[in-house]
Amino acid sequence: MVEEVWPKVRNFLAGYNSGLCLVLAGHPFDTIKVRLQSEGTLSTRFKGPLHCVRETITNEGVRGLYKGMAAPLFATGAINSVLFGTQYSVVQHIVALDERTVPRTTDHMKGALFTGAFISFLVTPMEGVKARLQVQYGSSGTATAGSMKYKGPIDCAVKVTKEHGIFRGIYRGWLPVVLSRMSNYSYFGGQVFFSGMIAGMVGVNVETGEKLPIGYSLISGGCAGCTYWLSCYPFDVVKNRMMASSEGSMYRGMSSTFRHILTTEGWRGLFVGFAPCMLRAFPANAAAFFGFEMANRYLP
Repeated sequence: MVEEVWPKVRNFLAGYNSGLCLVLAGHPFDTIKVRLQSEGTLSTRFKGPLHCVRETITNEGVRGLYKGMAAPLFATGAINSVLFGTQYSVVQHIVALDERTVPRTTDHMKGALFTGAFISFLVTPMEGVKARLQVQYGSSGTATAGSMKYKGPIDCAVKVTKEHGIFRGIYRGWLPVVLSRMSNYSYFGGQVFFSGMIAGMVGVNVETGEKLPIGYSLISGGCAGCTYWLSCYPFDVVKNRMMASSEGSMYRGMSSTFRHILTTEGWRGLFVGFAPCMLRAFPANAAAFFGFEMANRYLP
């Protein structure tokens, strides 16, 4: 019984560790990305990523780069544990249905479509709280502190739910979250693809259970993160524009937000903040897969 259950438990624990590593390695880049996305290309607040970094540090200190981190730091570990654990179970089920023992890259991609849609129900509230806190300008030590609407993640979640309800409040932006999370097919599929390619280059037979050296796992994980963002970035822009805006804004739904961005900013509006996102993608996702691999290798 223990022998059957433990591999699933180990994957859940490894997934939790992966989520912690992802947030710790990438949150400052994420804050810059979200601020640029929510402001758009027509805003005069920020002239670009470096200007956004300077303005944030000047006005809010280094702590400003870590705004909204509490929600993902607490939740992403749990969410990733569910994601990685569910992904493992779904892929094993797909392989068993086909009467095989070794999963293919396409099996991981199919499984990710399901697990991405499933995980969106857990991710959306966390993403909404994070985005609202990240675009709350000012710091607790300045004169603007009194005008800050949210004191922290719990206060934010409670106020948003009270003011707007569940679906128009804490689950605002759910549809683009679903579509972006289903793009995990490129994340898990990319990791398997790059791992297999690197394994062939260094003479490691992963199909027999051999493990890539951890340095190569970092490379495959980082590349997988880049392929993920390349596959879904416009949805992320739309999501954060919706989540960071007020209920009565022009960003009422996914399609209207797409149209508004394209009409007022052109296609470049759908890729605002792309530079800090890609700068974050490799190290943050390399850290995520590093955390996952290390936990899987050292847990019994």
